[in-house]
Amino acid sequence: MARYRSGNERDLPPTLRRLIQAIRETGKDAAGRDINGAAESLREFGRLAQRVLPVYGVFGHAEDRLDVLLDRVATEHLGLARARRDFRDALRLVEDFERRNPIEMAHGHVQAISDDARFYAGIAFGVCLSEYSRYPG
Repeated sequence: MARYRSGNERDLPPTLRRLIQAIRETGKDAAGRDINGAAESLREFGRLAQRVLPVYGVFGHAEDRLDVLLDRVATEHLGLARARRDFRDALRLVEDFERRNPIEMAHGHVQAISDDARFYAGIAFGVCLSEYSRYPG
């Protein structure tokens, strides 16, 4: 799947555009946590959904390629590369039992970012799918 970028969201469904704008305005989720990168992730996942849904349906046959794209977006916008580096650095400390906590913390961070990417992808795909049902053709 080709990578496509644009600075605006005019081609995205209105509901997704409003969600992206709300995230940009607040910078926080409902629990008050910073959600840096969430708006950009939703924008990219929305564009991906617009290309994938008509051809494959919801995740369909493109699941392996989607995993690669999810990781790319998580790396670019959600800090996955840094989390993976932290995890590798922490693994070097394994020989000392007292130092294993950094490993668990770093791994938890990597998993949380990966989960966030899949969560945002689910939102974007769901919104795009609901918009397809509203405006056939």
